[in-house]
Amino acid sequence: MKPKLLSAWLLVPVFLFALTGCGISDPEEGQDLSDSASLLRFSFTTSANPSIGTGSSAVLVNEFYCITVPEGADLSRLVPEITASEGASVFIDEKAYAKGTAYDFSGPVQQIRIVSESGNRTLRYKLLVKPGDPYIDNQVYSFMNDFHVPGVSISIMKGTTLRYAGGYGFADKASETRTTPDHLFRMASISKQFCTLCIMKLKEDGLLGLDQPVFGEKGILKGLFHNLTPYHESITVRNLLSHSSGICKGLSDPAFTNSYRFYSGSSTPVPTDTLIQRTLDARQQPYSDATMTWSAGMGYNYSNVGFCILHRVVEVVSGKDYESFLKEDVLSPMGVTDTHIGGYENQRRANECVYYMQEGTNGYANPLRELAGAAGIITSTNQLMRVLTCIDRDDTVPDFFSRETLDEMYTPYSYSGAGTYGAGYRRYGLGWRMNHSTLFPGAHYHGGNIAGTATLWVGDTDRHMSGAFVCNSRAYNSNSSGDIDDNLYILLDRFLNYFDD
Repeated sequence: MKPKLLSAWLLVPVFLFALTGCGISDPEEGQDLSDSASLLRFSFTTSANPSIGTGSSAVLVNEFYCITVPEGADLSRLVPEITASEGASVFIDEKAYAKGTAYDFSGPVQQIRIVSESGNRTLRYKLLVKPGDPYIDNQVYSFMNDFHVPGVSISIMKGTTLRYAGGYGFADKASETRTTPDHLFRMASISKQFCTLCIMKLKEDGLLGLDQPVFGEKGILKGLFHNLTPYHESITVRNLLSHSSGICKGLSDPAFTNSYRFYSGSSTPVPTDTLIQRTLDARQQPYSDATMTWSAGMGYNYSNVGFCILHRVVEVVSGKDYESFLKEDVLSPMGVTDTHIGGYENQRRANECVYYMQEGTNGYANPLRELAGAAGIITSTNQLMRVLTCIDRDDTVPDFFSRETLDEMYTPYSYSGAGTYGAGYRRYGLGWRMNHSTLFPGAHYHGGNIAGTATLWVGDTDRHMSGAFVCNSRAYNSNSSGDIDDNLYILLDRFLNYFDD
């Protein structure tokens, strides 16, 4: 049984605006009129709108109101129920509100204006109306409010059929552009799965082996790097895909440490090869701790720079720049046509979100082209679903890879060392996480976050459910369920189960 929607009464803070030309008459002498101007409640009830089936109440999301009505509702003729401060006048897109009257809510954003009884105060609200499933959408609205996220996109798929897709809030607050499931978002570490697809394509084409060394005289990147040791020369493509190279163990993350990724004293990014060389210089031999020696293959240690190395492997083996190979040789045959490497703020694409920073961070400072294999992808949740249909071991949509290649990609890597992240660690394959302790049974999945972005996608649970949930801001606070990443995981798992019918 699907949970029932609970409507909520919501109070909002009062912001003051100068009142000009509101047509409020002068009070009678001695009359004490209220200065209160607040919207207390906005809803669409079934009694006033018999065709919608389920009533909905507006939910405060940061500084704007959101409300979902059931799919199929005629947004151009909805009858609202509005409660405002006593004696106040209400206007919907500058039309005076009359109870029981239908209004047009089909536009991107509606303006609700409340004028106090005295005429001395005016409060304006933005209202975003969308068709959808109120049970899903109200949880997304709550998430957005808890973590101060302006825009969210989700897509949910059963097998190869899209079951639900929604855009929430604003892709761009300044222009009041509503988010859609086709808006481009930065994917952060979901980029690693795209890099993995490139590597597996080269492997299937017989152009590289997963157990080939990457560095040194016998390595794929022969001649590109110097100051190499036997440890470096032992690192294979498979080690990088499975985060078992050990190359970053004991180091601060080179891909996101300014002394590695920028020229000294500047905000100019160094080339990817310089970032890699600096990392090799810093890790000259295996790293040892109390549990094991972190040489290649011993244990799981997450490495962003490892996927920067892999994107260079793609370029050297294919003879193309990374983005061209990804688009032409991997994504285009899948029918995925609107996925790219992102850039700086002045390089934002027409259908790409604006990213909103929190806690003084600056996501636009990240050099996405230099970090392309680790964190550079921009795409939409609907495009992510298309990719998943091509790598799901279900030929309803023909798979891009052989079953053998897919099985190899989705098999947990066998680490050989001791400790928590050694031989007993079975939660990472080649570029994908798997075997979550409580969520997404049977699925391969991955999340990502950088300043301005938080993302998660899940492919093919035991019940053949897949989905994606992405945001155009990353928060650093917590609610009762944990931080923003914890909530992404919990909610997406809940949504996948909800649509599994």
